[in-house]
Amino acid sequence: SARDLAAAMRRTDHELEPIPLRSALQSQLEQVRATYSTASVTVDGEVPAVRVLADERLSSVFRNLLKNAIQHSDEPVPEVRVAAEADGDTVTVSIADNGPGIPPEHRDTNQAVQAGAGDRTNSGLGLYIVEMLVERYDGDVVIEDREPRGTVVSVSLPVADGE
Repeated sequence: SARDLAAAMRRTDHELEPIPLRSALQSQLEQVRATYSTASVTVDGEVPAVRVLADERLSSVFRNLLKNAIQHSDEPVPEVRVAAEADGDTVTVSIADNGPGIPPEHRDTNQAVQAGAGDRTNSGLGLYIVEMLVERYDGDVVIEDREPRGTVVSVSLPVADGE
């Protein structure tokens, strides 16, 4: 996470280009499945074959969200469900988990980083990186409770022209 943050902060030119969403997400799914073999990581349906306006750091958005969903789980088998849906000019990727959830007061990424400054297990740094990068991409991050338990983090990104 610290490496991702340093790379994102060093980047001053915010040149966005069309990046294939499916391959960026798929590569992170494969890495997470290989690293966390006891977790259940599934994808609901097909990931749309669209390109989004982003940069090479797009993969770190998905890596941070997937890893957080597993690492912060208190279940014997962490479960992560990924869904993606294109809707006109945007595509939304949702990552849902079965963990304890993110307290509402920690959903603001700046507060999460400050609150967890002395706690390596819940620093909020990954969420901060996600928020910072998605903002650069002119996207949105929404954090919601999942029923009966867990969290759903949805990232909406603009689809590249002509897609």
